[in-house]
Parts: sequence; C-alpha cells; structure tokens
Amino acid sequence: MRLRFILFTFGLALAPAYCTTITTYTNQASWQAATTAGYQTVTFTGLAPSGGVTDYYSATGVTNSGVEFIGYSSADVSNVQVIDTSGFSWYNDQSGDALIESASPSSSSAPLPYINIVLPANVTSLSLDLWTTNNPGMSYSITVAGNTYTVPTVGGNTETFWGITSDTPITSIQLDIPSATASSSTEALLDNFSFGASDLSAAPEAGTYLLIGSGLIGLVVLRKRLKPGKPTAEL
Repeated sequence: MRLRFILFTFGLALAPAYCTTITTYTNQASWQAATTAGYQTVTFTGLAPSGGVTDYYSATGVTNSGVEFIGYSSADVSNVQVIDTSGFSWYNDQSGDALIESASPSSSSAPLPYINIVLPANVTSLSLDLWTTNNPGMSYSITVAGNTYTVPTVGGNTETFWGITSDTPITSIQLDIPSATASSSTEALLDNFSFGASDLSAAPEAGTYLLIGSGLIGLVVLRKRLKPGKPTAEL
C-alpha cells in the first residue's frame, strides 16, 4: 500500500497540468491588450450593394477570411444576409455593411433561429460588435466551448462590443436571442468580427498551480506517513 501511495503522489505532482482558461471582455482596448498583434477583422464591406441587401442562403453562408457565418432559420435552413446599414435608418450603426438575420421563430413552438460562426484552425481570441432592431437593446446568448454567456445590447443602433480569449483553440461560436418571439420581428446584427491568437503570457495558468499544489500537498502527507513515529511502550 505504501508503495502504491508513493507512486500516486509523485504522479500527481509531476503530471502535465491542464486547465482551459477563458476570459470575456466588454472593453475593446482590454481585449486588444490580451490579443496578439496582427489579428484579422471581417467587416463585411462590399458584400452588399449600396443601400441594399444580399442573401447568403447557401450551406456555407457568408465565408470571409476563412470564417463561415451561417444563419439558421427555425426550420434549420440556411438563412443569413449582408445589409448596407446606411440605406436603412433603423439598421444604421454608422459602419456600413453588416451581417443580419431574423431572430424571431416562425411560431411560438418553433426553435429559435441562430447564427453559427465556424472558425479556422488555432483561433484563441475573437471579438465582435452586436446590436438588434425592431426590438432594440435585446440580449444575445453566445455559446463558446460549451459555455453560454449573456450579452446585453443597447438601443439606438449602438454597437455593443464583446470579446473572448482562451488558452485552447475555439472552433465555433453560436449566437441567438432567447427573448425573441414569433410576433416580435426581432433582427440580429453583427459587425467587425475580429479573430486571432490570445496573448496570455503575462498571466499564469491557474490550472497549473492547482495541480502542482495538489502534488505538493500529497508530498507533505507522504512525508508525514514516512516519518518514524514515537515508539510505543510495550505492556
């Protein structure tokens, strides 16, 4: 038993440490400080005619810089567009072209439409600007790596910044608007999708310290077990 305990303790102390660290940002400068220079930004510029809308209903939706933006309707059919917001006062965020999708389900019992964003390899940092229309200021639900985040937006076609960094690659993210109803005509818009590599070199990996600490605790216990005890008086 003692030998097995020794092997387990040293294995715990020396095993590779692993823990995914995810951080979210609502401030663009903070996100940029945690992201390696040279990240790319998709602005959707030129993907819609002046003052108009272009449909991207294919299975791959809008593909730009290796990123796929696919909007799914309640029937799980591809349904996303790029709009020149300057041509429509109720959409205009002052930045030109943007991705748009109807966020309202086809009926009260139908699933919510959603936008799925598929990323190229080795992306560990991303950000985007969000807003809603017809029902302005609604909250998005964003799912990344099995975690779901609530991101409130504001009215007046004002973009809301949201970003995330991770120490492991992000393969995709999904966006929907949980409060959208069949009668709301809510529309989801996003713009300025930036992606690249996180720069977490200045921050220690919490999981590393957790696992190493556990190993050190085990070594302390081991030392106590191996330390000769006081002799017991014989009767």
